[in-house]
Amino acid sequence: MNTNQLAGACIMTGIRGASLDDPNCRADVELLKARHVKGVILFNTHLPTGGMRNIVSENQVQQFTQDLRNELGSDLLIGIDQEGGSVNRLEIFQDAGVSSMLSAKMQGSMGTAQIHATISTVARSLAASGINLVFAPCVDLEINPNNPIIAQKGRSLGRDPERVASAAASIIDAYHSLGVRCCIKHFPGHGSSTTDTHLGIADITHTHHADEQRVYELLIESMHSGTTPNAAVMTGHLVHQSIDALPASLSHAHTTNTLREKLGFDGLVFTDSIDMGAVRQHHDAGAAAVLALQAGADIVLDGFNAPEEASHHPTILIHDAIMRSLELGEIDESMLAASLDRRSAFLDGDTDNLV
Repeated sequence: MNTNQLAGACIMTGIRGASLDDPNCRADVELLKARHVKGVILFNTHLPTGGMRNIVSENQVQQFTQDLRNELGSDLLIGIDQEGGSVNRLEIFQDAGVSSMLSAKMQGSMGTAQIHATISTVARSLAASGINLVFAPCVDLEINPNNPIIAQKGRSLGRDPERVASAAASIIDAYHSLGVRCCIKHFPGHGSSTTDTHLGIADITHTHHADEQRVYELLIESMHSGTTPNAAVMTGHLVHQSIDALPASLSHAHTTNTLREKLGFDGLVFTDSIDMGAVRQHHDAGAAAVLALQAGADIVLDGFNAPEEASHHPTILIHDAIMRSLELGEIDESMLAASLDRRSAFLDGDTDNLV
């Protein structure tokens, strides 16, 4: 695989439209194909020009994902935020267990069997729709009840790290058993924060609690022992000044020193979307992508939701920046090759290669 392809495999992005018959959608897909991008995230939001972003009906999603793989390759990761409650991209689906999927807060109050049954319903719909990656479960602890983006949205499985880790493991197992891979989020923990990273940096220097790391320790131990199928980890745009002035998503101290080396996680690492205000206000997409890869992330996510991105797809900036950094020696080709290996093992469900 050449460097252009390696760079593309490290990118996941959003696209416009719900069908390749849409000229904007076709243009985006052709761009992704030219840059060898191997990840797409789907949204159910409205386009500024009218109509739905990517999800219109169940049959449409099935056809759309099939068309995307025909264009971008059978190894394409197609991801979605499907936590339940306030984060439900599949609310148009016919199955009430999917369209009215219970929130993470409700899931956290269930027993293991009930969680498994609830998630299995959603997993079957995702798998049938051609979606093979879910950015869930959210394992942020409900430490700050006034947190505007976690607790106030019902996105936390609970406060106790042992209970949250147990519930998360059941969720991961249910998805994995039906061929859908999971990505837990948002490392090092968004539950104690007081602000929303969609709007700006969340400084957790004085609010972060040791329990927020504990939940990752428990899940990583469980993955390594084979008790829980392997999940990816998403790093958040969260700043802990005593560790690094950069957010965890762009920080070598957080991603490599803590997550990979201290906690022993050798699986796939995604960034949270770099078009969110926390990053976008300080770095363009290209610069953020390079920092993230240098930090130890494997896949840079850009949801293509920032208003200023409407006239140009972020893939151009991201791919060009990665290629420049490879030429300058700021990123080593072996780093991207290692990320590709982790990506392949993750997609194949090969847990032996991830511990």
